[in-house]
Amino acid sequence: MSNGLATVASGMVGLAAMGALAAARARRGRPYLADGLLVAVDGPADPVAAAVRAGFAGVEVAVRLDTDTAPPVLRLDCAMPDGEPAPTFEQAVLEPLAALVDESPLGRVHPRRAEPFLLLVHADPAPGPPPRMTAPQQRAALLLQAARPEYEALDLLLRPRAELLTTFLGGRVVPGAITVVLTGPYWSRADLLGAYERFAFLEGRFSDLEPGGLPVTVAPLVTEALGARIGWDPQEEWPEFPAEARHILRSLVGAAHAGGRRIRFVGVPEEPRHVRLAFWQELRAAGADLIASRHRAQLARFLRKPVDRERKHRAEPRRPAVQDEQKLNGR
Repeated sequence: MSNGLATVASGMVGLAAMGALAAARARRGRPYLADGLLVAVDGPADPVAAAVRAGFAGVEVAVRLDTDTAPPVLRLDCAMPDGEPAPTFEQAVLEPLAALVDESPLGRVHPRRAEPFLLLVHADPAPGPPPRMTAPQQRAALLLQAARPEYEALDLLLRPRAELLTTFLGGRVVPGAITVVLTGPYWSRADLLGAYERFAFLEGRFSDLEPGGLPVTVAPLVTEALGARIGWDPQEEWPEFPAEARHILRSLVGAAHAGGRRIRFVGVPEEPRHVRLAFWQELRAAGADLIASRHRAQLARFLRKPVDRERKHRAEPRRPAVQDEQKLNGR
């Protein structure tokens, strides 16, 4: 009996030690993924914790202004159970980030990492279809656009935490622990262009690399819809990337870097899996600064793998069905 009790006790001690080790690993987080960005525009409700646990360098969230409260509050625009309001932007994003910075010896979101954590904030469009305009008309409209109430609400939340944020002050950019970048076409460019001091930046387009575009102090990050740019058709199978598509991708990355900008691509296929992996491989080989996805665990596993220099110019082939393999082996 005593031997049995000793065995049980030792087992309990072992389980406790394993639990403590697992908890320590959870607190420490995964290896840092400098080119990983979690797209959390439709959840989860704790986007910061999800991104940091996976080791991502940034997160993209969506916000909306809740006008049912007095005063209106900025909330995450994510799926929630019926009758349960979405958490506020301050509760779900700013407070967790501030806590991580306070806990870090270096005053950063990720321990032992000097670069700022990237926080992309997307505002959903107003109801109703936008008017049809030419490209010059769109640029003029954006420059003349009145301040959106979402930006005013966001600015009120950011200013009290100015010491944490990358700041634009009188023509100079002062790095901080967190860099806030406004993404999507529904922010007013005029607000940022005319400000002497601000705590947010814009995600620009490739047209901003041309003369007359947004300066790098306003748009340090540019984006492009990759699938549309290279002519990707989900109805067609690409056994590997065409040479022309690969050339376009590398040209876009080179142009952004030559202009002193970081680059990320949207419009990257998320399904099926083999297509998603093929695009990720090409993005990584081309030197894209950020690879973004809703597939948190899959992207983290992919980015932890070393770059395969022998296959960096080839897409991941689709694995044949079992019966096809049997036919091939039988020949």
